[in-house]
Amino acid sequence: MTAGHEAGRTAADRTAVEAANTAFYTALEEGDFDGLEDLWLDDGAGTGVSCVHPGWPVLTGRAEVLRSYALIMAHTDYIQFFLTDVRTSLAGDTALVTCTENILSGGPAEDGAELGPLVGQLVVATNAFRRTPDGWRIWSHHASPVIAGPDDDAPPAPPSGDAGGPA
Repeated sequence: MTAGHEAGRTAADRTAVEAANTAFYTALEEGDFDGLEDLWLDDGAGTGVSCVHPGWPVLTGRAEVLRSYALIMAHTDYIQFFLTDVRTSLAGDTALVTCTENILSGGPAEDGAELGPLVGQLVVATNAFRRTPDGWRIWSHHASPVIAGPDDDAPPAPPSGDAGGPA
């Protein structure tokens, strides 16, 4: 394969991975479970898809992961993702997309309101994709809440009343 052909393939793969990543968040925003289900790897070879939602334990296996999304969709009336800091890395038939999920969500409405109170959350995520004959599919999603600010290099201060000495 020539260097020019390889570069073209890499650019096409990058575009396809980024489209799959966008489709993932669009399916979540639209509550499109069927679309979300189609995006997850299902090769029957026991590759062990996994997912970590913020604050949740690791979920393994396609059925358990998809069940978690069904539950999230059933209990979320509104969700919107504004992705920033998106970076894509390719290595053969595997790709990683890292990003910051700026999430705006709302729960059930109260007192006849159209939408419940909106809550914002900042989450960093890594989405691992595998190439399949049907395109790029999600192999793993790991999301963690952002607690520290970008300039916070020091460890958090000990709780008040704690002298901070060794235990």
